[in-house]
Parts: sequence; structure tokens; C-alpha cells
Amino acid sequence: MQNASFSIVSFEGTDPYSQAGGLGVRVSGLVRTLAELRLETHLFFIGDPFRPGEEQCHDGRLTLHRWSQWISANCPGGVYDGEEAKVRDLTDSLPQYLVDVVIQPAVAAGRVAVVLLEEWQTAECACRLADLLIASGLRDRVVLFWTANNSYGFDRIDWPRLASSVTVSTISRYMRSIIRSHGVDAQVIPNGIPPELLEPIPRKEAISVRRLIDPDSHVTLFFKMARWEREKGWAQALGALTEMRQRRRRPLLVARSGGPSAGAPGIVEEAEARGLRVVEVNDEAALMTQLVAAPRADTDVINLRFGVNTRLARKLFAASDAVLANSIYEPFGLVGLEAMAAGGVIYTGGTGEDYAVDGRNAVVLQTLRPEEIVMRWEEFDSAPIRAARVRRAARQTARDYSWQRVAAVLLDRVAAQAARQGARMLRLVG
Repeated sequence: MQNASFSIVSFEGTDPYSQAGGLGVRVSGLVRTLAELRLETHLFFIGDPFRPGEEQCHDGRLTLHRWSQWISANCPGGVYDGEEAKVRDLTDSLPQYLVDVVIQPAVAAGRVAVVLLEEWQTAECACRLADLLIASGLRDRVVLFWTANNSYGFDRIDWPRLASSVTVSTISRYMRSIIRSHGVDAQVIPNGIPPELLEPIPRKEAISVRRLIDPDSHVTLFFKMARWEREKGWAQALGALTEMRQRRRRPLLVARSGGPSAGAPGIVEEAEARGLRVVEVNDEAALMTQLVAAPRADTDVINLRFGVNTRLARKLFAASDAVLANSIYEPFGLVGLEAMAAGGVIYTGGTGEDYAVDGRNAVVLQTLRPEEIVMRWEEFDSAPIRAARVRRAARQTARDYSWQRVAAVLLDRVAAQAARQGARMLRLVG
């Protein structure tokens, strides 16, 4: 597919303004990988209104197109501030631009034009783009994929129209089952992680975190990083701490419960209502201080009120006895995969985490009962050799989900679709 031109259309993108969750991480990793494969790549996203409207990266192989900046300039709350107006603007203005500025030149140069659109906000845009390509006689020269990363907004999608316009794809078998309930089939192309996350964590870094906690206190260290929402399994996680306390264990949860930059206040009230002692920290240095103090202060939860960078997250993944990625609803579970890459023992809720195999590379919880977390932790606590084996298997699994390998799957799917469309074009001409 070296003769292909890729355009990715997504609300979220590479700018901090444009990142609110896993979608921004996904598209950033995808476009970077395509550019590194020396493919012409364009990313259209709702970008920072005060950065250039168009920007060249990766020696010109990647072009960032910041869309709807005139709206974003009055929406300081980020990518989803003013969402409805941005959806209308992208739907009305982007299809013709794509045809005129990207697709037609690519086709004229003999390249395969590929457009990948993400999430419900781009569904109508995808349909209108297909209509324009049909009117221009270019539809069979362009490969169109629309990907669902979440079920948000599914009620706003005209599914029959979308399925007749594009190839529908998604990121896990669980999400495919949800899409099928709407009468549409979907291909599964998973998310990936960047190569730097596959580098081993120096043992001394993980040990340095553990040594901060008094080894004689027998503290069990948990780490959970997710939005403060019911579906993220916080009630089960906090309930597990209460259960362990009742069993005279010494749990300590390091919790990151907010959005990209600030922590959510709900965890403090919820934890204290359960009789758990919470301390809050505003930076990494304060976290390390509280890890030292926690056993003596009888602390149950350290609430992180700052953005956790990749380096710190990976240290905590590796140092923790368990990473609680126990969402009730998880389309894919990128944090769980990142934790596995660092050698963490992850506890998942078993929805979209196709990569998690219970007892081999992860713990896949079967219920919402807090005591199940405690029971499974006790199994590993009594069998450290088994825990070490799971950590090794987790790292191996993560390598199978590198963006390079995922991109190879994507390129195969695109090539297959291009071949089908080419055969259809030959039949029409014949």
C-alpha cells in the first residue's frame, strides 16, 4: 500500500486542546505510524484554535489540518466544548474539501485514496463524502472506513445509510456485538500502543517505588487510573479496599480519577463515606512523600490531583500489586494494555479487552462484587511465581498490539477493500 494516501477524520487529535480520552491517543499513534511507514497522511481534527490551521510533520509525510478553529476560538473548554456546532461545521464543510484538495490529486497521481473516519460525530460526514464521490465518479477509487471506538452517539446514527456508504469497523469483538445489534456488521481492527511503551521498565525504578513503603507494613499497592464515572468500576475498587480492611489487610490505592489535567472530587466523598482515609497530592514529589507516610498514617487512598505522565504511570503499573482496570463497560481498554506493556498485573471487567486472558496474562473479573478483587489478589499473593509469570506474559501480549503490527492489519484490510472495489470497477467498465 505504498501508493496510498491516508486521510483520518476525528474530533480528537494531537493537540492538548483536542485530547479528552482514548480517541486522541489512538489517532495520534495511528497517524504517527502511517507517516513512519512513509505513507502520505492527513489528519483532520478539531484542533487548538491558536495553532496553525495546517502544519507539516514527519518530513512532510503528515499534514495536520485543524478544523473548525473559528468555533474553537470561542470554546476554551476543549474539543467537546461547542460540540454540536463543530459537528455541523465539519459535516457541511469537510467533504468537499477532502474531494478537491486531497482525494482528486491522489487519484490523479495514481494513488489509492483512503479515508478513515472516527466516531459518531463523523458518521454523517462519511455519508456525504460517499455521496460526493459517487456524483464525481470516484467512489470506487476511494476506500472509506468508519470506526466506532465507543457506543456514545449510536442513537444519532442512520445505520443503514452509513453501512451502504462505507466499510464499518470497530476496535473489539465486544463493540462489534453492539454494532450488530443495530443491524450492521463490522470488521475488528484493534487499537495499538507506541513502541516506546514496549521498552522494559528498569527494575530499579519499580523497586524504588516499593521501597518507599515500609516493607514491614505488608501494604498491598493498587493503582487505578480512569475517569470518575460509574462505568469505570470505582465502586467495586473502593469496595475492595473496605473488604480488605475488614480482613485486617493493609491496602493502599493510588487513584487518578479525573480528566486529562485535574482530578475529580467525587472519589474523596465516596471513599470517606466508606470509612476510608484519603489524602490528596498535587505533584509527583508529594506522591512519593505520601507513599512513605501511608503505613504510619493509616492511609487507604492517595488521590492524584495532577496529570500523570507516561513515565510515572509506567512506574506505578510495574510497582503495583494490581492495576485495577475493572471497567463495567470498556470498548477496548487502552490503559489496561499500556499497563500490561509495563509488566503490570491488570484486573479487567471483561468487556472489550480482547487481549486479556484470565490467569495467563491478566485477571478477568466475572462479577461486580468487590470481594472478587480481594479473592483474586489473595491467589496471587500466595503464589508469587505465578504472578511473575503473568507479568511476563502481559509484556509479551502487549508486543502483539504495537502500532506497527496493528497498522499491518489495517493495511491488509484496506488492500482487500481496494481490491474488491477495483474488481467492481472492472465489471462496470467491462
